[in-house]
This record gives sequence, C-alpha cells and structure tokens, in this order.
Amino acid sequence: MIIKRLYELAERENLLADPAFEDLPVPFTIVVRGGGDYGGVQDRRGFIDVPTKGGVKKKRNNGKVLSVPKAHGNTASAGFARFFIDTLPRVLPVSDEPKSVSSRSTFWRQMEEAASASGDPALGAVAEFGRRLQSDTALATRVATEVNALDPDAGARCTFEFYDDEGRTIIEREPVRTWWRKYFAGVTAKLEEAGSIGLCQVTGEIGPVATVHGTKISGIAGGSSMGSCLVSGDKEAFESYGLSKAGNANIGYRAAEGYSRALQALLKGTLGKTKITVGATTFLFWGKNKQAIDDITSVFDSGDPGQIAGFLESPKAGRLALGADANAFYCLVLTANAARIVVRDYLETYLDVAAANLRRWFADLQMTDPFGSAHARYPLWQVALATADKGENIAPALPAQLMLAALSGRPLGDHILATCLRRLQAEGTNGFNPVRLGLVKLFLIRRSINMTESLHSDGSPAYICGRLLAVFEQAQWGALGDVGASVVDRYYSTASTSPGLVLPRLFRSATQHIGKLEKDKPGMAENIKKELEELCGSLKEIPHTLSLEQQGEFALGFYHQRAEFRRRAAEHKKDKEPNAAK
Repeated sequence: MIIKRLYELAERENLLADPAFEDLPVPFTIVVRGGGDYGGVQDRRGFIDVPTKGGVKKKRNNGKVLSVPKAHGNTASAGFARFFIDTLPRVLPVSDEPKSVSSRSTFWRQMEEAASASGDPALGAVAEFGRRLQSDTALATRVATEVNALDPDAGARCTFEFYDDEGRTIIEREPVRTWWRKYFAGVTAKLEEAGSIGLCQVTGEIGPVATVHGTKISGIAGGSSMGSCLVSGDKEAFESYGLSKAGNANIGYRAAEGYSRALQALLKGTLGKTKITVGATTFLFWGKNKQAIDDITSVFDSGDPGQIAGFLESPKAGRLALGADANAFYCLVLTANAARIVVRDYLETYLDVAAANLRRWFADLQMTDPFGSAHARYPLWQVALATADKGENIAPALPAQLMLAALSGRPLGDHILATCLRRLQAEGTNGFNPVRLGLVKLFLIRRSINMTESLHSDGSPAYICGRLLAVFEQAQWGALGDVGASVVDRYYSTASTSPGLVLPRLFRSATQHIGKLEKDKPGMAENIKKELEELCGSLKEIPHTLSLEQQGEFALGFYHQRAEFRRRAAEHKKDKEPNAAK
C-alpha cells in the first residue's frame, strides 16, 4: 500500500516525464575550453543559515541542483561511473584508492564513447581534457590541488562546463540530453528483456519485473550518503520461486521508478513542506489530492507558540481550508541503516481528521509555565526530548509513536509515562519543566483521567498528595531559606510512589517550619496553614502506594501547586511596587 501511494504521487506530480534524468545537487564544475584546455574549477555552492546556541552561522549547501543523467547501473559496484557527472574521486585524480582509480577509468572511457557517438563539440573538448589529464602529470597535480583547496565534502559531485556556453554545463546541452535519452532507453530495454515477466503489484499490469530498483534514496537520517534502498534482496534466503533480488517484490520498472522518485521528492521538499526529522527518525507527509499540508507539518516542527496557537484557533477564525473528506492524508515514518530504509510505521487518514486530531494533541499538551502565567506549547522534537536527559538517549521508536498518536488521536503506551516519571525522579526539581509535565497530562487525559493545564481543586488523592509536597517545600523554604537538599530533593522519589510512608513524617517537619514562620513571617504562616487545612479536608486518607497513572497525577499536583505559589508571589511583588501605575 505504501509503494502504491507513492507511485500515485509520482503520476500526479508528473515525476516520470523524463525517466532518463534525475535532480541532484552538483557543487563543482570543471571549465574546459576548446581543444581540451583547462579553465579552472567553479564552486557552485551557496550558503544556508544554521541555528546555533549563539545565534545563526553560515554553512555551505550541497550545490546547485541540476537535472542529471540517471545512473545506468549500481553506483556501489566496483568500477562503476555515471555518464558526465560523478563524485570527485571518480572523475578527477584526487584519490589513489583502487576503487576510485577503476571508476575514473570507466568515467573517461564513457566520455570518449559519448563524444564519438554524439559528435557534440563540448563533449569532444571534455574528452580531450581527459586524455591530457591522464598523460600530463603537472596538469593532474594542478587540478587536484585546486579542487582540494575548496575543501569539498565527501561524496561531492562534479561535472563540466564548456567555456563557450558561458556557465551552462554539458548536461544542460540539448544534444547531449537527447543522446543520453536514447542510450538510457537502450540500457533499460536490455534489463527488461533479461528479467522475468510478472504481475506488477502496484499497477496491476503484466510485464517485466524490476530485479533492481535503481534509484537510491538519500536524505534520510542515518542513511548512506550514497543512498539507500527501500526494496532489495541480496541473499538467497530472501529469494523464492526462482526470483532474485528485488524481483521478489513483483514491481514493474515504471512503478519502481515512480515510487523512488516520489520518495526522493518528499525527502527534498520539492512538493512543499513534506518532511520533518526528529533525531534519527524521518517523517514524510503527503495527500491524495494536490493540496497544501504545510499547516499541519509546520506546527510539528515549529518552536513558535504563536504559530501553534494560530493553528489551534484556525477553525474558529475560518482560516484553515481542509477540503473534502476524499483528500486522504498519509504519514510515512522512516529510519535507515547503511544500506536499507526501515519503515517504522505508516498512517492513512483524512486531512480534516488529521488536523482535528492534531489540534486535540496540542490542546492536551498545553501546560502552564513554571510561574503559572502562560500556556506553553511545544514542537515534536521537544516533546520527544522530555523523555530523556539528552537527544541521543531518546528511544528510537519514540518519535514515531508520538507523531502517530498526534495524527490518529490514539493513547500513548505506559512506557512513555514511565520514562517521564523516571526523569523526574532522577533530575529532582530541575526535571519539572512544562513540556515534560504537558506530556504527562496528555497521557492521563487519553486514559480518561481529567486533567487541566493549571491548578484545580477537584483533584484525586494522588493529585492532592503532590500538592501537599509542594506546600511542605514552601514551608521549608519560608522558614529556612535555601538549604541545599530540600524535602523535594530528598523525598520526591519515595513520596511519588509511596506517599503513605513519607508524608506523615513531612507533616511533623512542616509543623516545626510553620512555628518558625509564625514568629518571622506570620502572613506566610497563615497562608500555608490555610493550604494544609484545605488539602487535608479534601483527603480522607493518604494512599499507601500509587499506580503508574497515579504517580503522573502526583507529579502534576506538585507542579501545579508550585506554579501557583510562584504566580501569587509575582502578583504580591507587583502590588507592593511603588505607585508606578498611579
């Protein structure tokens, strides 16, 4: 089903109009004059802004994207080279590695073949340059030195431009493109004749079955820089019914090329904002009909609360047009290893359903900030990070689980709440950030446990116990100030799982703290006593132990009460300011 949907996208976007070519970034071109004279190296890389902790820095991009000849074989094979364009070591003498030397020999042999068969003067000049490059050691050294001085990335590609064309590359010359189309059609025809005939599982047509899906997919986090395969088979254990390699998938050549090009277009973002990356997980989005889905994908990747707030309010303002139910919405979740693409999950729904579920996700995730005065909302990467101490420790499957829960409205697994609670216990007071508590709240709401984003009075016994711990902390701080390890640092872990063991002891300590406050800060002492009376009046008995869900309620009770204390303190400070507003 996934491949069929991708093929439908390729047909809709006309991605198969010129199958002999594909779009790739080309950072370098070698200028060649008439007669094969060397004219220097052109750097076609631009700059992009990369966010950093200190602001923004400039970074080189991958070069200008060109429509280049599609590889006519396996790019990973020893001695293989593309026509007219390839990586620097496969074209120029910048490496003595045996595989590079072998591929370089293939490249220039193919250039001679194309120049002779096409009669194109630009190809003739490049072929002559290649002969000089192999015979003139000084020229080879000069070229290698100038290329290395540009500090190229590993895998950077190059092609050639004829001086008389004033910046146009040889692969942009129409005679060269026409010749290549005929050549590539012949290569494809031979492959189809040599393969088996079968029923294409994508198109339903009978015809040649592709044994190799030629277009490698790049741009997936963790994937090979040379590209990875979605469908492949390289061992006998993967073969059946006499079918080898990708032939086991029973996909025709056009369908194989179609889904590959659609996948590549989604990864490059040429069809809109269709890609989000969280850690080592890549998410791709598209729809059955040609309709922008940027409103949905942008809020996942946004760190701007205003943008998320606008998305939540858009139905009321009539700003988001979602189209008819017939517009299906697709989400594909991918990771990669060195050779293959791994499909982590896949979702099909309707665009308006996905948008409604996404609004519910952000509403469920809303949480007051630590000072009780704002409603914070967070992009997906921050929600995922709430389950770990640092990005590299996020569970590999977690981003996909969060994304699909957001789009489908499904509940979260117990392990997600458990990881959040473990972080709270491990990090102490520093671990109580709003995004982590927002995720705890979302978990509970989707388990039919009523929770709000700020303090509420109708809490469960577990919630009240969490509030009590915050009151005990406030009493200790008021009486003793900063004592290093507070009652929260010392007792939170036990109190959140077995409050019956800890809270009675903390009541006795609080009584002593209130006694000191009555002498030094009688107003604060009175307020704390009122809080304790209210909470104890709502609590029939202190639970001995708490379940996983109740531990989540405890955490929210503690966080909400703490935020409320800070909100009151800020208001009190503002009221005491000199008559600034009068």
